[in-house]
Amino acid sequence: MPNRALQSVDFVLANGRPATGLVPVSGKESDERGLPIDERAAILDAKSFELIDYVFFRRFTDGRSSQVAAYIVDNSDEKHDERQLARLHHQVWLQGRAPLLYVTCPTRIDVLACARGPDFWDKGKHRYNPAETLHIAAEISDHLDKLSRFSALRLADGTFWDDPSNRGLANHDKAAHRLLIQAVVDADRLLDGKRNPVLRRMLLLMVLIKYLEDRNVFPGNGWFGKYHKGARTFFDVLKGGQPDEVYRLLETLRRRFNGDVFDLSIIRPTALTRDSLKAFADLVEARTLKKQRYLWDQFSFEHLPVEIISHLYQRFVQGGHGAVYTPPFLAALLLDHAMPYTSLSGNERILDPACGSGVFLVGAFRRLINAWRSRNGWKRPTVSRLKGMLKRSIFGIDLDPNAIDLTAFSLSLAMCDALQPDVIWRDLKFDRLRGRSLLEGDFFSFCLAGRKGSSAIRTESFHIVIGNPPFESELTPDGKKVDEATQEERQRDFLPDQQTAYLFLEQGLAFLRRDDGRICLIQPHGFLYNRNVDAFRRKIFETSKVEAILDFVSIRKLYEADPKTVAVLARAGKPGPRHAIAHWTFRRTMSTKERISFELDHYDRHTVPKEQAEKEAFVWRANLLGGGRTVDMSRRFQNARTLAEYIGKKGWDYGEGFTVGNRRRRAPFLKDKDLLPTEGLTSTGIDSEKLTKVTGEHFECPRHEDRFTAPLVLIKEVESLPVAFWDQGFLAYPHEIVGIHSPKKEDESELRELFEFLRTQRDVLRVSASLRGSRSLIMRSTAILKLDIDGLPYPEEPEALAFSFWEQVIQHDILKYMGDYVRLGQNSALLRQKAGNDDVRAYSEVFCRMLGSVYETLRASVPIFLNGLICQPFYFGDPPDAPWLGSTAEGELHRLIYHESHEALRTIRVFRYYQDNVILIVKPDRLRYWIGSTAIRDADETLVDLRRQGY
Repeated sequence: MPNRALQSVDFVLANGRPATGLVPVSGKESDERGLPIDERAAILDAKSFELIDYVFFRRFTDGRSSQVAAYIVDNSDEKHDERQLARLHHQVWLQGRAPLLYVTCPTRIDVLACARGPDFWDKGKHRYNPAETLHIAAEISDHLDKLSRFSALRLADGTFWDDPSNRGLANHDKAAHRLLIQAVVDADRLLDGKRNPVLRRMLLLMVLIKYLEDRNVFPGNGWFGKYHKGARTFFDVLKGGQPDEVYRLLETLRRRFNGDVFDLSIIRPTALTRDSLKAFADLVEARTLKKQRYLWDQFSFEHLPVEIISHLYQRFVQGGHGAVYTPPFLAALLLDHAMPYTSLSGNERILDPACGSGVFLVGAFRRLINAWRSRNGWKRPTVSRLKGMLKRSIFGIDLDPNAIDLTAFSLSLAMCDALQPDVIWRDLKFDRLRGRSLLEGDFFSFCLAGRKGSSAIRTESFHIVIGNPPFESELTPDGKKVDEATQEERQRDFLPDQQTAYLFLEQGLAFLRRDDGRICLIQPHGFLYNRNVDAFRRKIFETSKVEAILDFVSIRKLYEADPKTVAVLARAGKPGPRHAIAHWTFRRTMSTKERISFELDHYDRHTVPKEQAEKEAFVWRANLLGGGRTVDMSRRFQNARTLAEYIGKKGWDYGEGFTVGNRRRRAPFLKDKDLLPTEGLTSTGIDSEKLTKVTGEHFECPRHEDRFTAPLVLIKEVESLPVAFWDQGFLAYPHEIVGIHSPKKEDESELRELFEFLRTQRDVLRVSASLRGSRSLIMRSTAILKLDIDGLPYPEEPEALAFSFWEQVIQHDILKYMGDYVRLGQNSALLRQKAGNDDVRAYSEVFCRMLGSVYETLRASVPIFLNGLICQPFYFGDPPDAPWLGSTAEGELHRLIYHESHEALRTIRVFRYYQDNVILIVKPDRLRYWIGSTAIRDADETLVDLRRQGY
């Protein structure tokens, strides 16, 4: 093991042992026996590259599969030249699994970026082009900082990708998979594939044949020459321009493979012409596609995942029924939780009730294959065994016939991926899956048939139901029947919004095995955050064991269509009284944006007792904004009199301004009157320079004259809650502004009193709207609804809203940081900025104050900044004499954190250590971890720890 090079970036420890997560690929150091299934499978993939010596895994402790953080090549003896390394860079880029490739040399380490554009490619030739070069022996601070920046320890806990200086090392839009898909989409556009289905089908078949070519499936004895003299590739046959030769080749493949793969139903010999084949051949060789002459050389399918072909095919399938493409890295996360390797027997029955492109079923099939291989010496399964797995275990339903074809195609490719090339050519004939395990139809039709005992798919229950059902606010005819029957059986209310996805969840539970069945379905964000879903959600919580809710509402552009979603993970059966639900709030980080991994730290993990989940709907938003004592603040607002209750009791006019819309109704009382436009109401009141006049007299909702008559309190429907008092006559305003009018003269003083409350308590009210609102943070970024203004607290005694010290800290963080953190993720101050000395000092003051009433002698020591982490010591009484707080602090802390206790940092990114009279808190250096509200949560948890230890 090249200790010197790898030690400089912490892949090897000072004692010569490999860091946790570093696994040799081959050679005498290799020992794969103790590896989990997911890592063993990744090692087998790495072996296909030949030059890879090590895989560095980021390991988690929360059920997620290990992530390949980097591949490593030991070139300390310079046995590989730059051309070989450039080709390896190309191959790793195509695979799309490892974002970084480290190459160790005698005096340096080269880091190659594999999750952005093709750095290795220059004018059709391979070029060795490291993104960064790390000089091992350099003492210059810039070089030392770079070694620290690329430390394996930062890869292990994910902080590498939090660092803004590393953002240029990944760009999902330029990754191999995206570029290939875009290239084929561009080719289809030039072929006018929408109007020329034969050419579109030819394009897709060409991609499939290239996959088989690049994987060396075809015999090497001049097989293509049988169809055109001298041809060595499919391109050569195409360029020959003979329609009968091309069709004969395709027909041979159709007969050989059978099944659902080589479908030639729309291709007839007469549909192919010399001219169309010539144009097609020119295009696929990229002579006309943006002049990228080397396109197909760049995109070899030897290492490209077969899922790319499935995604490509889906781009040309007519979408419908609210279907949304599920990113593979999201599907993998959900499969980790729905069917973890540790619990697989290999005999599971898996159903995707809305299978779409088949991404979940392909992932499930792969897991079953890996589980079988792990129990059978990692040998490859036979064709018959793979077919048996498919027939016994994998089931899908979809209303769209194209989706069934696509899923069958995807599963067939996954079978190819599990076989050696010669076996594919010699033994493989695909069985038809359509009409057997893949059924075209309405899922709710199968639900109805199951009730009658005649379902084609419910002869047995399922171990796992998983998928991404359509999000549509309209039920199919059979869906309506199922909903009506279920309302009566379960004694539940109407289906909220007539949302199809909710009914998929409810009915999917009925397909599970009673003892050990598990469901994991993606749901619209409204399942957690819409008020009209409260009763339905409560019924789900009462009748099934919801284990976890994976909350993705903070992540923008997770899907191409960008819906906001959550995933519900549940088991069959009623929960016990002490049952609790995990609520995990995933954030929009750099690594998530670039599809590297999902990040979930300590402050994103929340536990919601069943009773609270059923009764306190506000808990989910409180968790989104930090959880912990934030939930207590929400509860406090819940008990206060609301603004709407007060106004209703007073009998005042209250509501939104006019809506222009389709101008159906006449309102002469508005014509030519003073108008306050939405932008005219600011945080300082009414900007008189923005006042204008109403033009026209026809409106969709003109309201009535009192709504615009002084005296008025005006509130703008945005998160910052601008408010103004108006007593200068009639003033029109649009529907983005809410007005309150007191018709009685004697009530004007109370209206002014209300205005003063709204003005002086605006920050408190903004926190209330954030914690108990319905739109801000989730839908339109900063907009709120009148419904949210209705619920603002207006207690009988204003001092009832006086905040304690810790409530003021949480209020400050919600308003200054957390809203932007939810909306902007990696672009928010919390993730862009490092915490400085002042930030850590303020954190420590809050921490000590929170614990001070119990431990009066608690003090903060000087923080230590270490390799992307901050270590903050606290001590009781006299300053401690600990080696990791003295002159050798950095070395001692390095040993303590990374050698002894790094497991906590890898997954939850928070580490608390107790020794003698010292508490040590270690967290990443991003500001997100060092604000006052995290100090409060840390103090609460530290108090629990100390009590357990008898202090």
